[in-house]
Amino acid sequence: MRPYIIINVAMALNGKISSASGRCKISSDNDLQRVMDIRRRVDAVLIGANTVINDNPELNNSRCRIVLDGNLKLSGNYHVFDGRIKTIIVSKYNKKIDNASTLFVKNTSIEYILDELYNYGIKSILVEGGSNVINQFIDKKLFDEFYIYINPGMVLNGTDLFNLKKRKIIFEIMSVDMGILLNVKGILD
Repeated sequence: MRPYIIINVAMALNGKISSASGRCKISSDNDLQRVMDIRRRVDAVLIGANTVINDNPELNNSRCRIVLDGNLKLSGNYHVFDGRIKTIIVSKYNKKIDNASTLFVKNTSIEYILDELYNYGIKSILVEGGSNVINQFIDKKLFDEFYIYINPGMVLNGTDLFNLKKRKIIFEIMSVDMGILLNVKGILD
């Protein structure tokens, strides 16, 4: 079994999800409110270690924060370790970080991790990034809902959402508000 998975990401018109310097605002205020509503609805928000390093997000509108950090390269000096909300580090190393629980996994495949999180009591997850993490879910088609907010602006020298693999995306346009919200219905290789 695995948790119910919602992927949500905001990208610029040229496919970038962040700038070269890291964090940049791509979502509109209305889209951010939509994301906050999803965060409150799910059991946990999941991000990768690189997103923690580059963006230092707080993710305060969630019940639990999950950070994929296979090699345990993070220290406790980031917002996700502030102790205000339960934080789970998923790693193949069993090392303690202050204000976080470590979910030790022998296998770092996303399928194995999701199975372990489900057994841990996490039944629904919002996957927010970054690109490497999102592409792991896409490659294995491990999502139940997938939303892409597209801002009509451009971000130079940033991180691309999709890896180099060409994909055909089946989507429905949900709304237009200073950008476009796509509800991804399927991905074909």
